[in-house]
Amino acid sequence: MFTKLKFFAASAMLVATFSACSDDSSPNGISNDLNIVNNTDKTQASTKLVSETPSDEISDKIPGESIVEDVQQSILEQPSNVDSASLDSIITILFPDGITVDTSRHDPDSVGVWHFYDSKESHMNPAFAYGEMTDPRDGNIYKTTTIGGQVWMAENLNYFDIEGAASSVKNDWCYWDKPENCESAGRLYTWKVAQRICPEGWRLPTNEDWAALLTAVGADSVNTILWRGAGKLKSVNGWENEGSGTDDFGFTALPAGKRFFGKVQDGFSFHGCSSLMWSSTEAEDGAADTLAFQMSLDCSNDNVIINTVKKIDGLSVRCVKE
Repeated sequence: MFTKLKFFAASAMLVATFSACSDDSSPNGISNDLNIVNNTDKTQASTKLVSETPSDEISDKIPGESIVEDVQQSILEQPSNVDSASLDSIITILFPDGITVDTSRHDPDSVGVWHFYDSKESHMNPAFAYGEMTDPRDGNIYKTTTIGGQVWMAENLNYFDIEGAASSVKNDWCYWDKPENCESAGRLYTWKVAQRICPEGWRLPTNEDWAALLTAVGADSVNTILWRGAGKLKSVNGWENEGSGTDDFGFTALPAGKRFFGKVQDGFSFHGCSSLMWSSTEAEDGAADTLAFQMSLDCSNDNVIINTVKKIDGLSVRCVKE
């Protein structure tokens, strides 16, 4: 397993190289200015990269299947006129002795890593007494939990978007486009679809709902973006980097990853390390046209980040009862 320090140093070098080569001076470029997080958690002093804008996507993880994909993922969404051949050349320069591949993510015998073939039941807290609800639209049964007076689904929604199925633009996905992956981790929806996809009597949570949830489980609000002490929301297993939680309240957050759309490439990322769930709250002012808020958990810490991402990205949905 490669270390975080080696990865982030290499990523920073590669991003700097691409930035120097790019003609795009868009404000949506890379920024390492994450003082909001860094100043509140000095124990995690590793370099952090931001794709989009500093408020758009805050990441503190090791994505990808290997160090090659980690480096590539760090730049895929950045404006660049460097082609794939140039990328290969740069990687060769940065790693003349070759690259050690992290294969644990696909090792069936490895412990504490995410496998889509694990049933959703295997991630439930056996010591917690969940409630249940049935989605009348398809008969799917979901575990529920009551936190701070609110009733939440304790699983990611897995309802096929029949209304949007006839559209030429795809708006919901199973990770890697494999239907069986939806069975264990739920579907990934665009924000537009997430707005209407909860069953009758349930709705997509607002930022205020997320704040109420975090307050009820005893998380500490550092500011409107960062909350500490949210490991109580994570499932008791399945998170990489020894990042599983205690799931004290039966929320059972799963690291289901996301579907992203970049300027260079589209794809799936962060499975096993990130739980990313939509909020119904849009970004302010002109940014509302393209951005909305998410609540995210990461395998590298017990923090929660509430920040904005692109509405066209695919994230998990947790419904709260009206």
